[in-house]
Amino acid sequence: MADIPLGYLRAERLDLAPRRGWTAATPDGALLRLTHRAAYSTAAQKAAARAVLTMPNGAGLLVCMPTGSGKSLLFQLDALWCREGAPGDCIVVITPTVALALDHERTLSAIPGLERSRALTGDLIGSERADLLDAFRRGEIPILLMSPELAFGGARDALLEAATSPTAKLAGLQGHLRAVVIDEAHIVESWGRSFRPDFQRLPALIGELRGIEPSLRTVLLSATLPPAARRVLRAAYESVGSWLEIDAKTPRYECDVVVESYASNDERLTVLDNVIDRAPRPMIVYTTLVDDPEISTIGERSERLSAETLHERLRGRGYARTAIFTGAVTDPNERRRIIRDWSEDRLDIVVATSAFGMGIDKSDVRTVVHACLPDGPSRWYQEIGRASRDGHQGLAVCLFTRENEHAAVPLPRARTDVSDAFMQATGSWLTRAIAVPRWRALLEASSDRRWRDDRRRVTLDLDAVRAGLSVRATTDYNRAWNMNLVMLLQRTGLLQVVSVEVDGPGARWDVELRDSALTDPALEDEVWDRVFAVRDAEQKAAGREIARFVETMCRPERRCLVQAVFEQIDGDESRDVPVCGRCPACRAAGDAAPLSVAPRGLERVWPAGGQGAAGALPVGLTLIEPDDADWNGDLSRLLNRLLAAGVEQFLVPAEMALTAARVVAGASRRPGLILSHDDWLTEDPDACALAWTPTAVLLPADATVAAALLVRCRAHAAARPSLPLAVVGRGAREVSGRRLDQAVSRLAPITEAMLDGLAPAHRSREAAA
Repeated sequence: MADIPLGYLRAERLDLAPRRGWTAATPDGALLRLTHRAAYSTAAQKAAARAVLTMPNGAGLLVCMPTGSGKSLLFQLDALWCREGAPGDCIVVITPTVALALDHERTLSAIPGLERSRALTGDLIGSERADLLDAFRRGEIPILLMSPELAFGGARDALLEAATSPTAKLAGLQGHLRAVVIDEAHIVESWGRSFRPDFQRLPALIGELRGIEPSLRTVLLSATLPPAARRVLRAAYESVGSWLEIDAKTPRYECDVVVESYASNDERLTVLDNVIDRAPRPMIVYTTLVDDPEISTIGERSERLSAETLHERLRGRGYARTAIFTGAVTDPNERRRIIRDWSEDRLDIVVATSAFGMGIDKSDVRTVVHACLPDGPSRWYQEIGRASRDGHQGLAVCLFTRENEHAAVPLPRARTDVSDAFMQATGSWLTRAIAVPRWRALLEASSDRRWRDDRRRVTLDLDAVRAGLSVRATTDYNRAWNMNLVMLLQRTGLLQVVSVEVDGPGARWDVELRDSALTDPALEDEVWDRVFAVRDAEQKAAGREIARFVETMCRPERRCLVQAVFEQIDGDESRDVPVCGRCPACRAAGDAAPLSVAPRGLERVWPAGGQGAAGALPVGLTLIEPDDADWNGDLSRLLNRLLAAGVEQFLVPAEMALTAARVVAGASRRPGLILSHDDWLTEDPDACALAWTPTAVLLPADATVAAALLVRCRAHAAARPSLPLAVVGRGAREVSGRRLDQAVSRLAPITEAMLDGLAPAHRSREAAA
């Protein structure tokens, strides 16, 4: 059928079987105690939660997990964990869109202990904003969500005050900022480089906050982290303190994928109408343009489709339960209404640009249609991931226009989706001819020039106007290009944005000049050679990425799309990513979808210095003899005694893991980390690491498993000689031909009852810490 995309009829066949393929992971004690969840959704989520619960003060954590796999749990759990110890502790979450902030607020309002979390949005003004920030200062708001612009603007003073210790503030101001979370962190590189550089100057704000509260932690969350974004995030945040990355390295496989290109918008529209008529709902239809483009170049025509045109077309065809959500929808009440109606199933279709859907927790979206070519692999992968969050079948359709290479008669030059994707990916880059006079203007208008710690500091006026522009150019547009330039100089290493003085819309930046050549006219050519070597490399990398993505999408029958795009995003082509079994290439080859996928992450732990106390057990390997050799007695009594002696991590037989988690959940305010023997004893010995904290390993009855555990325990103890590692088993038992009381440790075994005598020493150490 010419009016249906190739492969669509196979892709739309109903499949009722679950498609997620993820295996739930054993809960930790803290998860059961602080939330209503019975397990982690994946091992990667468990690894990330473990990293949050054991995070050293002042550290930075980067987490990359698939869309819908539960990244939001991390800041929810962190806030609950902090407030369990100090009711005024709070967390700030930086979000890229108002829609995402409002959706988080809606979700948090239903979580016990987090009900008073709020989204600070631009429509809150006057007394309403003041009241919200005052409640935050008092410690009444567990999680405050906001954009980076508001973090630098109207909320900045409240954040600085919240970073101050409650003991140094007026009575009643108990709000204490413990962590800053940056949600959808991958956009720091792409959005921050061009039209929203506030994302890239967030490290300066975090630096200010950490100057007040050195223990402040930073958490970065994303579903996709292309190599360029990883480089930017590491450069900006890796130096803040201890640094850890948790990466699931697992694509999603729920969607049946259809991709087809067309020589004209008319051809595409006919097919698009039929797809929308047939595809299951709820449905998101993405475009790149907000409204109809103005084509001013003689001989140029447009083969692109705007959101407004498509929305009007749907309404004209009788689709009443539709809405449009783009950056042009500025009425805050309208935005809130659309998000609420979408979440509460009063809408069937939302026509949107990328401003909609990011992180919104609607699990039953069945179809994502791209009536455009996304401007890169990350955007396509992110947006199709907004379907099938419930783990069941989804449909992802991409219909885009491209140049007709086989036309018999040359056509007028056209703006197609392909050319537009190239323009978006490689446009908005400063030229040298513009950058140099802009920097001169910034220097000439700078003030407060001084030296600090052998580094020169100046305050830049972002409203400075370069030579050749009228005074009227002192606008948001002019300011944005000045920000763009300063961020380029920061990425080059020539300066560092230290802080922002807010007077109006963020007009002055305090920067530290890290190279005197920036102010030396004699070295101007050398400086700009360096700057534009960086800029040109970034632009070429962006060009290579979009060219590779376009090649993949224009020839979808050549190779599994999910595999190819994920490898491009992940930056690790050597890794064996299974084919999806549900894209054009897989359907043509008869490839099947994977039955299960195994997210990674448990191999990464903080190197040392987590939140756990040292405990009272001897360092190194120690044998502990239980009262009951087969664990048929009171497991609760044994675990409670181990907890009282300072053990914070337990390796137990898989069949006991949930019981152990329930015991430690009710017995201690510590994390109560639980791993099963199966988690640790994998074919790859590096696939699961133990957190750097006192640990107890309960040996099973199976002799082969017990022997394997002892081998791993000896290696672990040798690598971490300063930590206690208790092996729990009867001394007279033989494993691999040797008694445990002879093979495990040089010290005499400790009986279970003797743990009671160690408990007071542990309590004293914990109180001192």
